[in-house]
Amino acid sequence: MRWRLGGLTVLHWQHFDGDWAVFDSGSGQTLAADPVLAATLMALEGGCETLGDIEAQVRADLPAELDAADLLNRVEEALAFVQQLGLAEVVAP
Repeated sequence: MRWRLGGLTVLHWQHFDGDWAVFDSGSGQTLAADPVLAATLMALEGGCETLGDIEAQVRADLPAELDAADLLNRVEEALAFVQQLGLAEVVAP
């Protein structure tokens, strides 16, 4: 399965004490994001497509405070959430 940002998604970032506010000018949505959600979106924005690549990039970007299983779970939840919002989509093979 491959992932990408939605076709009209253009993200603008603001950092506040460990959390992020993300504005998508394509949809007009503003999203409050914890570090895992923000790093997941940033990985997609940077061109990561597979779950493994996204998870590896999130792991590289965040402090090593989460164990591997917990981080993978949180990245999967973040991907499902942004897909539900229309900010990301699964790419057909």
